[in-house]
Amino acid sequence: MVDPADPATEAEAGTEAASDEAGSGQVDPDTGRPNRPTPPTIRVPRLTVGAASVVPWTRLTVFTEWYRNNHNLQESDDGFVSLVGRLNLGVETRLRKVTIGTQIRVDGQKVWFPSGQNCEGDCVEIGDDARLERVTVRADTKRFSIYAGDFNVNFGRGVALSVRKIDEIGVDASIKGGRADFRSKEVRATAIAGFANRQNSDFATRQLIPDPGFPAKSYTFSQDTEDRGCNVSGWRTPEVGNPWWTVCSDLLMGGRLEGTLPGKVDLGAHYVHIDFGNEITDGVIDEHLHVIGGDVARSRIAKVWDVFVGAAGVLRNPQVRGVPEAEALSTVPLQGYGIYGSNTLRLGTTTLLVEGKHYRDYLVALTQNSLLKYSEHPTLEREDQAVPGNMNATGARVRLDHLIRDKGLTLYVNSLEYLYNDTVGFSQFTGDNARLASHNYGGIIWRKPHSDFVLQVSTGYRYERWRNTPRGHETWLRRRFPHAELYVSIPVARRRGLQHAIAIRGEGRWENLVTSPVAREDFFRGLFTLGYSLSPWFSISWVQGIDTEAPVPADEIGLTDERCEPGANSLCRPHLWPGVQAQVNMFNSSFLRLFAGRRFGGPICVNGSCRVLPDFEGVRGELVIAF
Repeated sequence: MVDPADPATEAEAGTEAASDEAGSGQVDPDTGRPNRPTPPTIRVPRLTVGAASVVPWTRLTVFTEWYRNNHNLQESDDGFVSLVGRLNLGVETRLRKVTIGTQIRVDGQKVWFPSGQNCEGDCVEIGDDARLERVTVRADTKRFSIYAGDFNVNFGRGVALSVRKIDEIGVDASIKGGRADFRSKEVRATAIAGFANRQNSDFATRQLIPDPGFPAKSYTFSQDTEDRGCNVSGWRTPEVGNPWWTVCSDLLMGGRLEGTLPGKVDLGAHYVHIDFGNEITDGVIDEHLHVIGGDVARSRIAKVWDVFVGAAGVLRNPQVRGVPEAEALSTVPLQGYGIYGSNTLRLGTTTLLVEGKHYRDYLVALTQNSLLKYSEHPTLEREDQAVPGNMNATGARVRLDHLIRDKGLTLYVNSLEYLYNDTVGFSQFTGDNARLASHNYGGIIWRKPHSDFVLQVSTGYRYERWRNTPRGHETWLRRRFPHAELYVSIPVARRRGLQHAIAIRGEGRWENLVTSPVAREDFFRGLFTLGYSLSPWFSISWVQGIDTEAPVPADEIGLTDERCEPGANSLCRPHLWPGVQAQVNMFNSSFLRLFAGRRFGGPICVNGSCRVLPDFEGVRGELVIAF
């Protein structure tokens, strides 16, 4: 669950404030803040035919990149240039009682290796591609919505099912099939069926990746999918999937029913069936699962209290019991469950949030790839944190926010603690692998009234330790780090409706990571930014990253005494990661963004959805034109 008040989110909001908040000198009487000028709006002319209106739109995104080095042990994914395009075309037709929307997206990429691809050892799949990635037709009335093609879905706040787009980590997933929604004041219902479909070009590496489960080996409804359209022979890119349409991916079906009872109590129930196409036990069993769950919610109790409780259970491969051939699944739990609850109490300008979670072997997909998440059960973590073992976890968090309205000042504190185990099938309460995570932090957010000045400061301390090892023992610690974050936007001048501002951002942590009983790593990771913006048109920033986790190569400046050891498996990375980023804003949401330099990778998380991004060294440009 995304916490909009978390510092990471607030920092993003602060960035937008710095880059977008300028004005013509007039002040909004409701907020006391300057009005925001915006770039001009350009629209395709609306067509009117009788009582109907037709509104076309388009969005073109073009990336051009030079991937010089990603500082891993592979050579075949370095030294290439790519040109990537995504063209979205849509039309919305508004009739008297129904609105019909159509949308398509065509993706393509062209890759060059100026010096040739070094394929010593494994050769990474980076190549040219073109495909019709998204197609959607939607019809909306007052009570009904019907989708055919690609759509996103979320059941039970992501506990049961969540298939969506997460730009920050490069996740762009949908279900390709059909969806129907009904809504009234008392009852809401949703039914879905289709195949998992994800973006097949990874933005972080430009590697071509298959849809989950591709190529499908079997489904419950047919053990011979060659007769069901899943014949990959003759396809242009059989390793990745059909560039136009595929029924060779994981199959999903399900529905959700919600009702509002007297007393404004909302009840919901949902069911999801996933049949995995490419299976661990290929030729032995047909791997599938059932997810059944429900929730209850009530808003504005006594006008101050919101409460939500949701639960779901997973039953995996019920037919495997007693099948000796299915040894590949012998250590995998066949069932699990998850429970999540939240309480929000608002008393004037003070807000208290209490959340709790208990998950036991709650893992939806055994081979779930980071580029498609079938579920996003709440983590209780700050959304920028790497989340360990959320499939087996029990704990709670408390957050208190207080707003001093006339000062524009928000104060907050947060305390989180939970038990976890990062290995499926093992308990978070007992055993040598059970661990405890604790994270306490707090901060201030000051938006000076009648000004564009923004200041955000936060600091905290996090540790993860072995639960059954006495505190203070030399092997009790798994990971710990103090951290601090600063963001300040300083308005310099306002001229002719344009706001000149300086933005400063800094964040860092000093981490101790125990990798084995006899080995540990102590390193610093930080990011510092100095930027200038001429809002709403232009911004430029110097970005300086620091990461001392790995030993530095001999030709790089080192911030520690550790040096790289020669050898085939020696991973050496720079300590200094400088870069420059500039953005020019145009009409609508169109912009041109350029980055040149280095960016370190590592675990990147958004609300518990995580992936390990590679390092990047090179030049990247992004052009978005929308109208």
